Amino acid sequence: MEVAVLKLVKGIFYGFCILVILLCAGIVGIAFSPTASERLAEILYGENRNQGIVDVVDPADPEKPGENGLPGGQEPQESPEPTEAPSQEQPEPTIAPPQMDGPLTWEPEPTPMPSQIPVPTPDMDTGNMVINIYAVKNGNTSGGAAGYVIPSGDSVSAPKDLADKAGYTPVTENTTELKKEEADKLQTELTLGETGTGLYFDSLFYPYYYLLDETGQAVYRQIYANANALNKTFMPCQDITVNALKTVFEAVYNDHPELFWLETSYGCKYSRSGKCIEITLQFSVTEEEMADFRNTFDTQVNRILYQAWSLPDDYEKEKYVHNRLLELVEYQSGAPMSQSAYSALVNGKTVCAGYARAFQYLMHQLGIPCYYCTGYSGENHAWNIIYLYGEYYNVDLTWDDTEPATYRYFNKTDQDYETTHVRRSLAQKLPACEGTSYRNLEPEPDGASPTPTPRPQASPTPGPGSSSVSPELEAYYKDCGQQIIDYGLGNSTFVQELDSSLWNELWTAYNNGNISDSFLIRAMNRLGGSSCSVQIVCRKGTNGNYILTHTVNIQ
Repeated sequence: MEVAVLKLVKGIFYGFCILVILLCAGIVGIAFSPTASERLAEILYGENRNQGIVDVVDPADPEKPGENGLPGGQEPQESPEPTEAPSQEQPEPTIAPPQMDGPLTWEPEPTPMPSQIPVPTPDMDTGNMVINIYAVKNGNTSGGAAGYVIPSGDSVSAPKDLADKAGYTPVTENTTELKKEEADKLQTELTLGETGTGLYFDSLFYPYYYLLDETGQAVYRQIYANANALNKTFMPCQDITVNALKTVFEAVYNDHPELFWLETSYGCKYSRSGKCIEITLQFSVTEEEMADFRNTFDTQVNRILYQAWSLPDDYEKEKYVHNRLLELVEYQSGAPMSQSAYSALVNGKTVCAGYARAFQYLMHQLGIPCYYCTGYSGENHAWNIIYLYGEYYNVDLTWDDTEPATYRYFNKTDQDYETTHVRRSLAQKLPACEGTSYRNLEPEPDGASPTPTPRPQASPTPGPGSSSVSPELEAYYKDCGQQIIDYGLGNSTFVQELDSSLWNELWTAYNNGNISDSFLIRAMNRLGGSSCSVQIVCRKGTNGNYILTHTVNIQ
């Protein structure tokens, strides 16, 4: 019985194995027979047998037909019935902000149909317009502090009829070295006096300040503050060497003609290591006299400038002051306070330094950047550099004060001066004078200018520091600068809304290269930055005004 059962089980097992073998053989046969595969698909799926099959595209040949006969496995589609395309308005093109890769650049984004982009005009109704301004430390988009080519000293001399018209006295120091015990004792007795903390100096008007490092700038502020307060003796607020102090004092003196009582010499006591311990200033006016001197000085300045304020542009103001000083001032070697603006404006007798300091101060009062430039013209000499409408010029009033008065040394380039004037010391780092627009506009006494130049038309916004900018645009610049300062270093964004008239003025200034960058440079200097940029994107609002989004970066 048991044997029979075992035989039955064994037979079932063998039968099952044979069935499995046959099924496997059938599957293999169907796989290798396309006809059999198609027949099986018909039995299983009928007419919908291709539904859900994804054609595989050969990546090496995407155009190779798939099983459905179309390239890349595309599915056949019925052609739609032709219909009339709906009328659609083309979107208005916009001018996109360009990459900020340089100063004052504007370019539209590349497009295959440039003719469809509207010409950017200040009153365009559609699209954005973009203004980019970029500046770096010690420079701005209107000019830089480099580029002056120093003439050979051997080739520089004054013309024979002007050889005696000089008289500039360079800054000099009276130094005393202290023993260690003396230095230690003195440091316990001295105070800082006025530190000048919080003082700010506009780089457009006080360029020498920005030629100094941070330590030098701190001592500069301290010297300026103590000179204003008539504090003669104090210890420096920063560690500074006796040699570095001379550069700082020269910077203060050259930047500030309003300190007419400050003498060109000063004292310094220093330790054996060269560290300055005590600074002593020298004044030509006593504390008791100061009120009267200042009042007299201010009164005379107002008398001279009374008519200048109403003149139409900066060039006319410059020319008026030039001519007025030549009427009021007489060259006199050895005149009292001869190195000061006071000697020229009040006393009416001075040397080259007095002419230059007076001209510098009056230009500052009119809002026109003007610098005190010192150097050599056969002997020590001083003259001016003036900034007009984005260009720098040399001006030498002393040499123009002849009989009759001339414009021979008025608004000239460095090349014009290369045989008669050479800068020295810090003045070599002032901007190169290469302006031509306001050069040789006035005739010489014989009625002919050697190289006449047509006078350019003054722009509505002649440039940084110009008082010819409209009050509204000046207010816009000022507000932008304040907002940048309020945000601080780094990135910031703010929005301004301008009416069409003010936007037209701003855009015209930008197109003419006369947009003021002063608000940006002033903010950068106030915040202690080294580079700055602003991108202004303008769009027209629904009320007809222009919305300006300012994106600022100061590092």
